[in-house]
Amino acid sequence: MTFSVIIPSYNCEKYIERCLESILSQKGADADVIVVNDGSTDGTEKILERYKGRIRAITTENKGSSSARNTGIELIEGDYVMFVDADDWLAPGSFERLSAVLDETGADVVKFRYTKVFPDGRELVDEANQFDTYDVIEKADFKEKIYPYFIRGIRLNSMCVGIYRATLIKGRRLREDMRVAEDAVFSLGTYTKAQKVAIIPDILYNYYQTGTGLTGSGVKILQKYHCNFMFAKETTAYLKEWGMDSLGTRIKVYSRPFFLTFDKIRRLKADK
Repeated sequence: MTFSVIIPSYNCEKYIERCLESILSQKGADADVIVVNDGSTDGTEKILERYKGRIRAITTENKGSSSARNTGIELIEGDYVMFVDADDWLAPGSFERLSAVLDETGADVVKFRYTKVFPDGRELVDEANQFDTYDVIEKADFKEKIYPYFIRGIRLNSMCVGIYRATLIKGRRLREDMRVAEDAVFSLGTYTKAQKVAIIPDILYNYYQTGTGLTGSGVKILQKYHCNFMFAKETTAYLKEWGMDSLGTRIKVYSRPFFLTFDKIRRLKADK
């Protein structure tokens, strides 16, 4: 079994080695590591050269993380796909745990948990927006157990806290016209194509809180709302296929950006 791990990287010389070592040290599956250097201007490229033969590194013009991920998707060779950001890292034993769950369940997606890690060493698990129990969900139950989380909440938004059967990902592209919520739009299609999802309570991903990412700074509130309404439009396009197309559901979909604003405020307070 081979896991293709796609890592978009931009000016991440401080973190990329930690990220790569956390993946290359894994046991339980072969690692096909694809690093897309998105036009970095620091020492990222030189660090990647030291891993020649152990990873596939591609340098592109700076076009943003969605474009970098799209480049990585074109190069997938593994049986399953993971997405890891360059300043984050996997927990030891992640591949072994995921391989075991995939073998046991035959799932198309395995969703796991993450912890936020702050520069001062503090760690925080966002309990309200993560699953804390084990569950294997068949397609017939998606209407009750999967799709509602795209209508209200963010539990299934992130691409980085799951592993996906490669056939769900190959040939698809992230939207490059969205500064935020582009991963949520991509996840919409991924979970809709899936036939079985396994949810596990294991914390396998370390999400480093640099405060410099798109969700931390640099995106104006109106731009965030605009992207979230774009996500709402994408969601409504799936409602008929989900068997959930009603006026009430559409109202919930388009009220989601306001719900997320209050949730974001709550999470920011919790992080302090």
